[in-house]
Order: sequence, then structure tokens, then C-alpha cells
Amino acid sequence: MKHFQKHLLFFVVSCFLSLPSSLQAGIQKSTIAMCAKTGKIFSARNADAITHPASLTKMMTLYLAFKAVDAGHLHMDQKLPVSKYAASRAPCKLGLRAGHFISLRHAILGSVTKSANDASSVIGETLGCGSVTKFAKIMTEQARQLGMTKTVFKNADGLPDPQQITTARDMALLAQALYRDYPHHFHVFKEKSFSYKGVVHGNHNTLLGRLKGMDGIKTGFVNASGSNLAASVVRDNQRIIAVVMGQPGRQARNSQMVKLVEATYANLKRNPTQSEEVYASINDILAQQPSLKQAVYVPSKKSFKAETLDDLFATMVDKNPVKKASVTTKKHSKKFSKSSKKFSKIASKKKSKKHKRKISA
Repeated sequence: MKHFQKHLLFFVVSCFLSLPSSLQAGIQKSTIAMCAKTGKIFSARNADAITHPASLTKMMTLYLAFKAVDAGHLHMDQKLPVSKYAASRAPCKLGLRAGHFISLRHAILGSVTKSANDASSVIGETLGCGSVTKFAKIMTEQARQLGMTKTVFKNADGLPDPQQITTARDMALLAQALYRDYPHHFHVFKEKSFSYKGVVHGNHNTLLGRLKGMDGIKTGFVNASGSNLAASVVRDNQRIIAVVMGQPGRQARNSQMVKLVEATYANLKRNPTQSEEVYASINDILAQQPSLKQAVYVPSKKSFKAETLDDLFATMVDKNPVKKASVTTKKHSKKFSKSSKKFSKIASKKKSKKHKRKISA
């Protein structure tokens, strides 16, 4: 037993030491915002810290899928075989069965919305001629061509692998490349839901339709990386790519993304020629924009009306002030309607009295 424990301890320590030093220190939070057109960096914080991409990996899988489609190697309605490997991938998944087939279109939509690991693996095996290992090498080679110098891919779906690493800067470059190189396919990233075999799968990016101008692109989470989000936002014909990584959960991730996006656009309005050196972090931007909390969002039809940043942040931590605000608004509206009725009655009486006087005169 002691002999086994020694070997186990040695294995755990060796795995730990094999990780990059930045990962050994724990999950690092990082952010970056850049111009989608020029690649100019608007703000960056720990943007080169090594971390795990999680399901942001799927962005590269989809980049290569779009590349294959445009080259004529695949078409959207082509049926792709589901292997035992793909079917056995851990959730999130569509529940694909080995020996069955799925169209490339459905595999792409499943990867975007549900973040389905089985669907992404099907794409990876198809493009890798049956080998995910071969496809991962293709992914890494493509990453180098895009200028992603610190990224290594080991699978097509982003499930945990200690050697699969990236940075916020590299993920921003990938998101930018997806929009730049395949704008005609980019619309898939803003799909809020996807129906497959009678089951509707919602998009994990819950800021779609809530954060003004957001039209994608991908979320990601594994324990080793924290919660990640790469986003594309366009306002006043200016598109930015923003990446948030290493957040403790979805709500914190969303809050940080809203803060980053709003701060970036507020800065651009104030001075569109500012450089990265001036704004090294979100806090630097916010310090110069005290009125930023008055920003108004595009509401979702179900639950939100126009709201401030504080309202949205509070909602993300389940305080739900918007609901309370709507209740108080209803009370005020009832009082107002009652008072308006009284006023209209008084006004009509005065008018009738004046009318009688005129007739008698």
C-alpha cells in the first residue's frame, strides 16, 4: 500500500511540475479588448498569461470547418459519421450515438450553442481523417499562421488536457480571424438556440440579446481555466473583439465582459486615437469615465427594460433589482393613472361650467 501511495504521489507531483509555471500558481484572470478591423489593442490585463482555452477551443475547430467548406472539401448538408470516441466525449453534448451520422450544419450549430463536445469531435475526426491527434496538430499549425504564438491544441472540443494551453491575446486573435476570414459564416455565433431531434438547446452565451451590439462568439469552462468568454460587439459601425478569462463563474464572467465592453466604447467616444499604453486596464478606463454607469442596454424581451450597469451587474448575482423596479413602477403608474383621472374629471367640469356661462351670456 505504501509503495502504491509513493508512486501515486510521484505521478501527481510530476504532472503538476509539467504544467507551465503560470498555471501552477493558480487560475489567472485576464482580459483584452481589440479593434476587429485593425487589431489595435484598446486595453489588456494579463493578456499573455498562460491558461486553458476550455471550449474556446471550438473556435479553431469551426475556423477549420469553415475553411474546408469554402475550399469545397465539405458542404453544410454533408453527413458526418459519429465514432465511438466522439459519442463517448463528456458533456456538454448532443447525445450522438456511435455509428450514426450528423450533418456538418448541425454539428456546427451544436458546437456553437450547446457547446457540444461530441459534435465538435465529429468535425475534428472528419477533418483529421479519423484522427483527433492529427487534427490537433493541424489546429496548432493554423494557430501559428494566425499569429497565436502561445497556443497548443490537443483536442477539438476543449475538454481538459494539461498540455492544451492558450492566452487571452491568442483567443482574441482567433476570434478576430473568424470574423475577418469568414464573415459569411459568422452569423452562426449569434444563434440563441438550436433545435436537434426535437430538443431545443439554448446558447451558453447569455449576454446575447442583453448586451447592446453583441453578436457572438463563444463561451468556455473547465475547472483549470475558470469561466471564459470571447465576444464580438459592434456599435456605430465599429466592431471590437473582447476576451475575458479565468472568472470564477458565469455571472462574474458576464459582469466583467459588460464592464470591459462598456468601458472600451466609452473610451472610443471620448478619444478614438488612444493607445494601449494609455489604457493598460479596465480600471484605468473607468477612472476617466465617471458617467459610464449611465450606459443603457438593449433589453431581452422576456425580463429586461432599459437598465443601468449597476442594475445588470446586480441581476447577474441574482439580486434581481429589475423585477423590484418594475413592481414599484407599476405602483407609481397606478397612482399616476388615478390622479390623471381625477384631473381629467376636474378639467371637464371646469370646461362645462365655462360653456354654460358662454351660453347664458
